Amino acid sequence: MVINIIVIKSKYYIYNLKKIVMEAKITNYFNTLKKFSQVLLNRLIESPSVNKADLRLSQMKAISAFSEDCAYTMKELAANGMIKLPNMSTMVDSLIQEGFAERKKDEEDRRRVFVQLTPKGKKIRKDFLEGRRKTAISIFSDLSIEDKNDLLNCLDRVCNILEKSINIEDEHKYKKAL
Repeated sequence: MVINIIVIKSKYYIYNLKKIVMEAKITNYFNTLKKFSQVLLNRLIESPSVNKADLRLSQMKAISAFSEDCAYTMKELAANGMIKLPNMSTMVDSLIQEGFAERKKDEEDRRRVFVQLTPKGKKIRKDFLEGRRKTAISIFSDLSIEDKNDLLNCLDRVCNILEKSINIEDEHKYKKAL
């Protein structure tokens, strides 16, 4: 009986230890991703190819959510940019104030409002995306082909794992809702 209790407690402690180690690995992973994103973002912001006087960071994020010739609802833009709707609304307001975007009412449903880039916004977006492309080329140009392939494969695997995890989580939520 005492041995059974010791075995059960040992399994419990081992399970908790594994859980703590996994949580530490996940935290480390997210910190690494954050660091990677910061390095890329800082390099982009410091890049001479990007006209910093024209765009703030939040505006860069918002303008990246547009396709040049498309008009979007605020909800669609938020989804495109993977930004919460209230934050996207604030970002778009600043783009409108600067003359980079404009709102248009839907002729068929006056409750719906679309947002699209102005010609000035389209030019800024084009310049920004070109600067981002040049910066990415500059960052990765010093890597060997093998390192580039390794990095791409790792990022692809990470995305696949996260996507699978999100799908599993969504399935659990769906089943609980039933």
